[in-house]
Order: sequence, then C-alpha cells, then structure tokens
Amino acid sequence: QVMRRSCAVVRAVLGAAPLRGAYRSMSDGAALIHSTLSTNSHVKLRWDLTKEDVVAMAEAAIARSRDTQDGIVKAVAEGNTTWGATFGKLAEDEAFQYVMDSVCTFPQHASTDKELRDAATEADKKLSAYGVEAGSRKDVYQALAKTASSLQTSELSLEQQRLVERILRDFRRQGLDLGEKESARVKAINERISELGIAFSKNLGEEKSKHAFTAAELEGCPEDWLQKLDKDGDKYLVTLKYPDYFPVMEQCCVAETRRKLEFEFNNRCSAENAKILEELVELRHEKAGLLGYETHSAFIVEARMSKTEPAVRDFLGNLATKLDPLMKSDMATLLEIKKAECEKRGDPFDGKINAWDQRRCAHVLKKDRYQVDHEKLKEYFPMEVVTKGLLGIYQELLGLVFTPDSSMQKWHQDVQTFAVTDAETQEPVGWFYMDMHPREGKYGHAACFGLQPGCEAPWAPSGYQLPVAAIVCNFPAPSPDKPALLEHGDVETYFHEFGHLMHQMCARAKFSKFAGTAVERDFVEAPSQMLENWVWEADALDRMSAHYKTGEKIPRELLTALIASRNVNEGLLNKRQVVLATFDQTIHTTEKVNTAEVLKETNMKMGFPFTDGTNMAASFGHLAGGYDAQYYGYLWSEVFSADMFESRFKKEGILNPTTGKSYRKEILLPGGSRDASESLRAFLGRDPTNDAFLRAKGLSA
Repeated sequence: QVMRRSCAVVRAVLGAAPLRGAYRSMSDGAALIHSTLSTNSHVKLRWDLTKEDVVAMAEAAIARSRDTQDGIVKAVAEGNTTWGATFGKLAEDEAFQYVMDSVCTFPQHASTDKELRDAATEADKKLSAYGVEAGSRKDVYQALAKTASSLQTSELSLEQQRLVERILRDFRRQGLDLGEKESARVKAINERISELGIAFSKNLGEEKSKHAFTAAELEGCPEDWLQKLDKDGDKYLVTLKYPDYFPVMEQCCVAETRRKLEFEFNNRCSAENAKILEELVELRHEKAGLLGYETHSAFIVEARMSKTEPAVRDFLGNLATKLDPLMKSDMATLLEIKKAECEKRGDPFDGKINAWDQRRCAHVLKKDRYQVDHEKLKEYFPMEVVTKGLLGIYQELLGLVFTPDSSMQKWHQDVQTFAVTDAETQEPVGWFYMDMHPREGKYGHAACFGLQPGCEAPWAPSGYQLPVAAIVCNFPAPSPDKPALLEHGDVETYFHEFGHLMHQMCARAKFSKFAGTAVERDFVEAPSQMLENWVWEADALDRMSAHYKTGEKIPRELLTALIASRNVNEGLLNKRQVVLATFDQTIHTTEKVNTAEVLKETNMKMGFPFTDGTNMAASFGHLAGGYDAQYYGYLWSEVFSADMFESRFKKEGILNPTTGKSYRKEILLPGGSRDASESLRAFLGRDPTNDAFLRAKGLSA
C-alpha cells in the first residue's frame, strides 16, 4: 500500500486526546522550520522533535503556506500573472507542505512515545484542516484561473501545462465553481471527511487487545513461535497483529481457537469504525451530488484510468464470472482437506468451509499435496539474507547502488537507513528508511510512506530536492536463539513494498504533485505487483535464501514445489479481491449503508465464506485512507503488471539490466508527470492488453 500526503489530498483526526503541557509558540515553530530547511543535508527530515515541537511547527507551516497563497492573490490583483508569481509559488508551497507534513505527522505511525503519537495526530488535525481550507479558497482559484487564461501555452513545458490543468481541475472538484452556499457545504464536508479518516486510522493503530489460549488450544502452532508470546499464568496471549494472527489461522488445528480469533480479528474497532465508515459514505455521496455526480464512485473514477463507473462494474463482474468455476474448484479441494482433518482428529464435520477454515486448509494443501512445508521453508529466509538478496536484485536491475547511511536521523534504533546513487553516474538519487518489525502503537500493516518528494525546491542544495521514503512493515522479530525468519508470503510483501520505494526513488518530476507514486490510483500498484513475480523465479529465490544455520540454499525439490504451488487457491484468493472491490463500489454508489449487512450480502452473493456477527469493514483501512471507490485498482493494475512482466522481463530476462533500465526510464522516472497509459505504451511498444493477466489467473484470454 502507498501512503502519500499533500495539501491537495487531506485527512485529519477526530477527537484526539488533549495534550498536557503548553505548546511552543508559532515563532518557535518558524525557527524549527528554518533550521530544518537551512541544513546542508539533502534530507530535510528530522525525528528529534518533542510533542510541543510538532504542533508548533505545524502551526508555523500553516501560517507560511497561508501567506504564500495570500501573496498569489495579491500578485494577480496587481497585474502580475507570471508563472513564477502564481503556479510556480503554489508548486513550491506544495513541496514545502509535503515535507512539513511528514516531519509533523509521521511519528503517529512509528513513534514509541504515546504522547508524541498523540501530538503528531493533533498536528495532523491542524494540517489537514488547513488543507481543506487551502483547497477551498475561491480567491486563489480565481487568481490562478485568470493567470491560466493569460499564460502562453507555447512558453510552458508539458509538465507545467499538466500542472495548470490538474490544479484547476482539483479546485473545481472541490466545488469552487458552485454557488456560495453549495461551495461552503462542500468545504464543511471535506473538513468532516478529514476528521473521520484519521480517527479511523488512529483507532486501528492503537488497537492492542490480547486473547488468552492454553497450549492445547494452540495445538499445531510452532514451539518457537509460542515462546515469543507473552503469557498470563499458563495461558499464551495472542494479539490481532499479523505475526500473531496468521500463524494461528494457518497452523492451529483446533477449529474453535481459529473461530474465536477470526471473529475478534474481523471485529477490530467495529464499535467505533463502522459508524465512521458509514458516515464517510453518506458525506461522500452528498458531496458527489453537490458536484453534479450521481455517485461518489462516478466522482472518483473520472480522474482514474478507468474513467467511468460502468467500466469498473463491468470489469469486476466479468472477472467474477470467469473466476467462479476456479473458486468452486478451490473450495471443493479445501473441503476435502477439512473433511480429512476432521476425521483424523475426531472432530465433527459441518460440510462447509468457514472463514476460519480457509487459511488452515490452504496451508495443509500446500504442505501435504504440494510438499511445501512453510515452517521448513522459512528457515531459508532469514531477514538479513532476504534483505541482502533483495537489495542486490533491485540494484542490479535498476542500475542503482544502496549504501548504509548512518548520518540520517532515526525514529527507532531498529530502523535501517540507506543512501541511493546511480551506478553509472555516481550521482545521488535519494534516501530511504526500512522499519520492519512490530511495536506497540506502530502502523500495523505494510506500506511505503513518501516522506520527501523528488521535485524542484529552492531550499534544496542543488535546487532539486531528492526523494526520501520509508517502508514500514510488521515482519516477525528475531528471538534470542533465532534470527527473524520470514514466510515466503512475507518475502513477496517485502518485494512489493520495496517496489513502491523504488518508484519514489527513481521518479524525476519537476513538481511534487507528480512526484514518486503520484500516478493514477488504479495504476499505482502495477509497478510493485509486477516485481512480485521475482519471488516466484528460481534464480531470484536462490539469491534471497540461505538456511539460517547451515547457509545452504533451498533444496531443489522444495523450491520446485513452492513454484508449482503459486496458483493454488488462485480462484479463491482473487475472488476475495473481487468481493472487497465490489463491496467498496456498492457502498460508494449508495446514499446510506449498513456496512455489516452489505458486506455479508456481497460475500453470500459471491459464495464466499463469511462469519455472522463480524464486520471487517471496520478494519478495512483502505476505505478511510485514500482508496475509497478505488480498491478495484489492485485488480485493474494487475492487467498492466502481468503484461509488463510477460512481454518484457519474462522474455528478455528477469535480471536483464537493459530491460531494467527501460523500466526505470519509462515507468518509474516520469512519476505522475504523464498519463500511465503513455508510460505503458513507451515501455511495451504498444497499448496494454489483458491476455497475460487472464493467463496468470488460470483463465482463458
């Protein structure tokens, strides 16, 4: 998942806890900004701020940005409609806000200090509320529209022309062409949406429930995993974080334990977040109506590759139909597995696959029928070996060099920091952080955070600000007697998120609006999805594996079995994505919803296992964090990722540096400075097709 912030796309917090102690003054905040931007370092990020600092700095950043916007209005009123006085100033302000936003708000996702996390959330509230204000300024919009009509298109670069078009489009999509009453209502809706979005995220981030089970109730779970758990007397305490939850759902052979934990997992934050999501749906629908759209989905997809709501609906419907026979076959196979296990254990067999059976039966299938023992397999994926191999592959493929950089400030001692240079020119490319293990209060999934955009900026040493980004994951931590060992699925996630990181590093847009992964949302996953293919190729796996004790490579028979198991349950797994994307589209083509009911109906209609009384929508962070009416993009972008891999890398070599250079130049380097369809044509030499996508899913083209 990509996490990106800018003053044009905003979120805020609802009901942040009051902070103790007086904040520093705005003048102190201005001094902090000056000291941050005036450093000679390319990295304009710092993680040494106090809870008082981050709020003061946010307030000072808002004041500075407001002054910039006032200056644009004043300049145009005085007859100065030059690029530098208007659009150039706004572009500079966006780059400034991006960095300030990261410094002030990122600690809410990564800090170990609860008070600092709360302060960063409070700063987020202020910055996000200001983002709504800035995006709703009719005087700025009118000044820029007047400037646009006087600028000579022939004197602007293509990227400058694109910036003008996108800025004016974004203002219009905030209702600034409406009457005063309607425009004010859109602004109020945006403010409330911002508040609700971060409240949803904060609730998930702070969820820390633990569930007690005896050793007998956790039968089948690995002993070394059990030893890492906290205990309460003779009971083990299992959290709902991924490194705890997935091992139970896959390896615990006690169905009742899995049932209890699955119920809790898919009810995380349900009391508070279901209400938030349902209010978001109502507000989004109302806003879409005010702006002249029939639904929120229609409003969203107009600015995406898909363009229309019917195009998305047809895509999902056709794919669901094609996947149906595969899913039914997968379910029948899993049911055989379940029946055999029930007979072996003397448990009652209910004749169906429940939500808590799916991962368990898929695990047994891979282990018994495909001879893929994931417990044995992960012994060949110690974190350090995987990291070394992954970094090596990306460096070789993209013509880059990664060097540990101890000069970069860290927010935690476990964070790794790297400088990136071009292998051919030795010129600096960017910097990145890797924060890989769970902590209390830390962001609970896997994501790439763009922290500093690659773009023109007057405070940068060379006039061009180089990018900085972070991948934040929750892979198992090392134990006293073992290094951190990754499941193969973790390796795939690692490769995926690092792909987003490379998009951030390699893009070279002029303006922050187009920096890094700022492409169409239904394309943004394609570059990373394509790179997931490497973890299913023997040559790449050889480079990323070695037994943590002996250093031996994965035995050939286990490697062959792993690769052969790639499409196991492909129908079921992809149907789940269709279910989630359909749920997303359903609620965002409706005025008012009961998310629990719609989710159940969607699952039932598509024949997917569902547990009564649960509502995973309350933990479906995508729908409150920027993927609303856009979750289909994961499947949509797979059309492009499959085409890129099969048409170029599979044919020309997965480690072919010439192909990698072409990929870096045509797909990564432009960022969002041109349409994704244009980048795809440049890389493929033709328009993309869905043939490779359908073949990858085991379907006929």
